[in-house]
Amino acid sequence: MNPVRPLAVALATAACLLASCATTGRIDRDRDEDALAVPLRDPRVVALAGALEATAEDRHSLVGAAHLSLTARDLRFSRPQRIALQEPAHMRVEILGLFNQVAAILTTNGARYQLYEPGSADIQEGPVSAALLWQVARVDLEPAEAVSVLLGAPWQSGAKLEAARELPDGTLLLAYRRAHDGGRRVFEFAPPAYLTRVRERAADDSLVWEASYDDYRDLDGRAFAHSIEIDFPRVEANADFRFDSAELNRELPASAFELARSRAN
Repeated sequence: MNPVRPLAVALATAACLLASCATTGRIDRDRDEDALAVPLRDPRVVALAGALEATAEDRHSLVGAAHLSLTARDLRFSRPQRIALQEPAHMRVEILGLFNQVAAILTTNGARYQLYEPGSADIQEGPVSAALLWQVARVDLEPAEAVSVLLGAPWQSGAKLEAARELPDGTLLLAYRRAHDGGRRVFEFAPPAYLTRVRERAADDSLVWEASYDDYRDLDGRAFAHSIEIDFPRVEANADFRFDSAELNRELPASAFELARSRAN
């Protein structure tokens, strides 16, 4: 098997001023200076925490067309692509070239990946590793993370809400801590209740990645961000997804995440 080659991959503004309202736990240092602690029992916090969990439970798959612009130290490209995603870690990404011809296809069913490039006699394949998307497309996310981030549902089951704060502009910050690795994930919500940014921090508080959500549009009654930009500071890379079209929760067959052997011919 050839080694994987890189390709081009609630609400109102009210501040809590009483000392009894203070919550324990750290929140993002880079935006903490002017933030005021909000109690975890605050109705806005309860509503947003519930919405995060409900969104994660509601969104299972995504089919769409997008334009991906990627910049890394050793790779830079901007191309249209077709995407199919399904929880927990199923992906199919077709990168398009001139005249919308397929330039590459990456699939994974969560356990194994396949990579097809025109002109290659073989389909590269092997077991999925946490670094697969970094090796293939300089995207520093595990496949399951990529699926949840692009679904707009990056809440993690089992993570504990440890702190909430409010910025002067009404932005609410909710910080969740994971017990198994000490990492945390901080969610930012702009009034009235739009998820605008998610930060993933390691146990040592270093920033692993940051996803920004914008251009929300209605998809069958769901607000879906058609612009998702992800920064990877520890590897100096950036990925910018702009969806031209998207469909949530379509039933997808297992074959969507596998390549037939005949394709290489």
